[in-house]
Amino acid sequence: MNSRKFAVNYLIQAVGRAMTLAFGLLVVNVLARSLSQQAFGEFTTAMTFLQFFGVLVDFGLTLMLVVMISEHGADEKKIVGNVFAMRLVSGIVVFGLAPLAVLAFPYSADVKTGVLVGSLGFLLMAVSTMLVGVFQKHAAMWRAALAEMLNRAVLLGIVFWLASNGAGLVAMIAATVAANLVWLVATLILARPLVAVRPRFDMDVWKDAIHRSWPIALSIAFNLVYLKGDILFLSLFRPAEDVAVYGIAYKVVDVLTALPVMFMGLLLPALVAEWSQGKKEAFRTHMSHAFDVFAAITIPIAVGAQAVAVPLIELIAGDKYSVSGPILQLLIFALAAVFFSSLYGHAIVALNKQKPMIWGYAAVALVSVIGYLALIPRFGSWGAASVSLVAELLIAFITYEVVRRESQAVPSPVVFLKALACSALMYLVLKILPEMHVLFTVGIGATAYFASMVAIGGIDANRLRELRKPNV
Repeated sequence: MNSRKFAVNYLIQAVGRAMTLAFGLLVVNVLARSLSQQAFGEFTTAMTFLQFFGVLVDFGLTLMLVVMISEHGADEKKIVGNVFAMRLVSGIVVFGLAPLAVLAFPYSADVKTGVLVGSLGFLLMAVSTMLVGVFQKHAAMWRAALAEMLNRAVLLGIVFWLASNGAGLVAMIAATVAANLVWLVATLILARPLVAVRPRFDMDVWKDAIHRSWPIALSIAFNLVYLKGDILFLSLFRPAEDVAVYGIAYKVVDVLTALPVMFMGLLLPALVAEWSQGKKEAFRTHMSHAFDVFAAITIPIAVGAQAVAVPLIELIAGDKYSVSGPILQLLIFALAAVFFSSLYGHAIVALNKQKPMIWGYAAVALVSVIGYLALIPRFGSWGAASVSLVAELLIAFITYEVVRRESQAVPSPVVFLKALACSALMYLVLKILPEMHVLFTVGIGATAYFASMVAIGGIDANRLRELRKPNV
């Protein structure tokens, strides 16, 4: 797609993501204030345990679906139907094992019951998210955004009603089942104008999809260790209250990690097409521009969090979680690394270099396990956050090196340095501001950053104006 169409689609998706983010943070607000710290910690533990199975059931199919249907001459209806059936079958098997696997862990009865109830909700979510690739290919991400917004709105309504009636942990997890059912139904309805989704069982397509996706699946399995291992190891060595404190900070980071995945999901079809057709310079140009975009977004977020983390946490979860603020200040740098590892991780798929990356992911997983075992028992949340940061930095560096060697795609540091300078200016502005509501503080900081970036050419105002013009 051309630049204007890409920008419009990303803007639509970004607005949808912002609304989804707002709903998600409101849900966290209700949960954190209505549940005790122990109950919220157990809620976080149960959901993280299920996320392990959610990542495993993906098997790389979500990403590979975009590649398969973006190739020239692809039979989209046939591919989507078969991948849909694969996700449904694998989801039933994997999430059926989750309630049995949790019995081997020293968790409370509420956590184990929560995993049993939540398994169905995660199955519904796994099937829904698989179809995002269809919307990405057709540049119709507003449909995916709308389905997800409906999910979050329904979840917020149910959770608020349950909290008003004094419901506990298991009931809150049951709310995700109802909300995710709405998500799946809405996704299927919104996908219908683009492709008819019907389960298919063509074994040739299944074998091809498995052959293509297994390197991604293995990489994802290793990713799982350092992405979710922090909370899992924390739950094994520390009380539920510590998990709650860490979980609040982690949730803020977690909801923002969707932004780079969303951006690269739109860009991936173009990267696949350019590299497969030998348009290497166009590939490198797209990568360079994406790096600039990520630098312009991540640096002010990381720097700004150093000034507003504590009041932001207090707004989201209440004063009892103010100790989560300093943890967020450290974890936010891991978020910045996630942006760039997502950029180069998707590029690796476009370059078809998933297999060489397996060793990189495996090495980082090993380092993470050693780090979690060594630091979490002694330092708790700080140990978990530190290891997560190191792991994300290592992955960002390794994926960059693989892409650089294969494609010679090397970003320019100009926008990065300008974003760094403007973020430093923004930080000074935030520090001298009188005390006010944190949302006003964030708004003033964002305005100062954006204005200074435009002033020094970090954001091209002429380019923004061009994107508003209709294509001829």
